[in-house]
Amino acid sequence: MNKLVLTVATAALAIAGTSSVAYAAAPKAAAKSAAKPAAAAPAGGDSQAQHAMLYLKVLISGLQSDKIEEPVKGALVGCIYDNSLGKITESMDKVIAENSGKISRDNPSELLSVMAQICGYKPTAPAAGAAPAKPAPQGR
Repeated sequence: MNKLVLTVATAALAIAGTSSVAYAAAPKAAAKSAAKPAAAAPAGGDSQAQHAMLYLKVLISGLQSDKIEEPVKGALVGCIYDNSLGKITESMDKVIAENSGKISRDNPSELLSVMAQICGYKPTAPAAGAAPAKPAPQGR
């Protein structure tokens, strides 16, 4: 229950854009970040906390969107419920680093797609041997 309350509080703070207050709500994360030397910050000046806030905003936007299917929303909720935001951020950063040039942090749709996959969402594929929706064009 406390994890859920902290997650909701962190989400509300992230939406409000109060990153310094978010650290107060998560003392472990603040202590861990304070212990890291400045040289350990990721290239480009982006910090892990900034990435976490971005990913949380994307997650919340996805949950609020009418365009996102319920199974995707279910995977996202289950993911944030069962995992820390730090773990999700590390996984997202790893996938983005492995696919540099293909996935951009400036594209929320790409981020949401990656997050859904990280969270275990697997789109349902048509059954094997199923007839295609439209017949293939004939070469006449």
